[in-house]
Amino acid sequence: MNAPLIWILFPLFFAFILWLMRWREGWVTRLGVALCLLLALLAWLLPIGTGFRVFGNRWEIEPTLALAGRQLVVQNNDRPLLIFVYLIAAFWFGGAREARAHRFMIPYGLAVAALLLAALSVQPFLYAALLVELAVLLSIPLVAPPGKPVGTGALRYLIFQTFAMPFILLAGWALSAVEANPANTFFPLLAQIFLGVGFALWLAVFPFYAWMPLVAEEADPYPLGYLLILLPTTFLLLGVRYINAVAWLKGLSALWEVLRFTGVVMILTAGGWAVFQRHLGRLFAYAVIIETGTSLLALSLNTPQSMETFAMLFLPRVLALALWALSASVMRSGGRGLRFEDLDRAAETFPFASAGLATAYLSLAGLPLLAGFPARFLLLEELATRAPLSAVLALAGTGGLLLSGFRVLAVLTGGYFGPREPREMPFQAILISVGVVVLILLGFLPRLLFPAMLGLVPAILMP
Repeated sequence: MNAPLIWILFPLFFAFILWLMRWREGWVTRLGVALCLLLALLAWLLPIGTGFRVFGNRWEIEPTLALAGRQLVVQNNDRPLLIFVYLIAAFWFGGAREARAHRFMIPYGLAVAALLLAALSVQPFLYAALLVELAVLLSIPLVAPPGKPVGTGALRYLIFQTFAMPFILLAGWALSAVEANPANTFFPLLAQIFLGVGFALWLAVFPFYAWMPLVAEEADPYPLGYLLILLPTTFLLLGVRYINAVAWLKGLSALWEVLRFTGVVMILTAGGWAVFQRHLGRLFAYAVIIETGTSLLALSLNTPQSMETFAMLFLPRVLALALWALSASVMRSGGRGLRFEDLDRAAETFPFASAGLATAYLSLAGLPLLAGFPARFLLLEELATRAPLSAVLALAGTGGLLLSGFRVLAVLTGGYFGPREPREMPFQAILISVGVVVLILLGFLPRLLFPAMLGLVPAILMP
């Protein structure tokens, strides 16, 4: 028994089984959620690489699986990451029926999660690009379900993500050449360029994020939200592991300056564009771009405290994006569009979904006393001592997102609450209410769950 078989290959096989059962949506949802919870529980309970006893019998889970001449390595330090990913999947799959998500979401979503974990585990690490590309191809039904026309955003998403693959593979070749010719200065420069362009395309940094607002305008918010939390998280973790695996790359002082500049530009431009948007989907995309830029800022500080902040950013991000995606999907399935003119006074007929949308968006914007604020405050506090101008510009970009959040709140309420006939189902209202309460509680009591995220730090820093 080995770890990659349990947490990567078995979920892939089970995703295929769920795809065969896709017409039985109730059973697919129950089985998908149950499997993800079971995998998270096993990752919590079972050590990897050390023996343990069950009913008097000694067992040991091997960390390595050889496959097609390559190795999948899931170490004991990866257990918090496994828990995190499969809890995200269980969390999202659990709300899929209430969000009226397409029946393909759970089978393809589970396969994408398993492939992205494989990308984080494969050795040599340059083969991660091939696994990521396979995950991107399997994610297309999440943004363009069968039976619906493929929009411009989905095509651009596929093109930009596919273009990243050859750059990452070429970077692997250049890094190998550096090891063979340490005195040659050309190959290190080449590796930096290839890695930089590849990750810029993967992470949708400025100016390569044009596809994201387009696809957010076209796609169903719920599966798109799942995709936009998994992909950037995986790419950020891959980037950290690449840096830690290459000693000379980690020692480049210019690298951290580039990360800081990139993060600031992403936050500033996305916040500026967000002010002028009149579509909730596009605003959602710019919020995701700002989240990615914020993570890059945390990485650029390259201190133990900033790495803890980097890990702490994930939890409020997941909760806010999930609440936003569920609330937007409830409105969409109830006959409302996501343009501002379609949402005028939507709070009268969708009070819970409107509260969920506003709370999630303001949390993503870092409004004080909501879940997104504590980690951002720690980041800006440290950034202000190291690069005050970057801190001011990042705050300005976040201010643009916050301003657009107040515009959303004004549109939803319309300044008047008249008689209404709620169109939300009871369970939808319960799920949204729980999400709102959790975001508020994390803002008031950040020590409630944030310390648990620090367990991700060893997995993040592992080469």
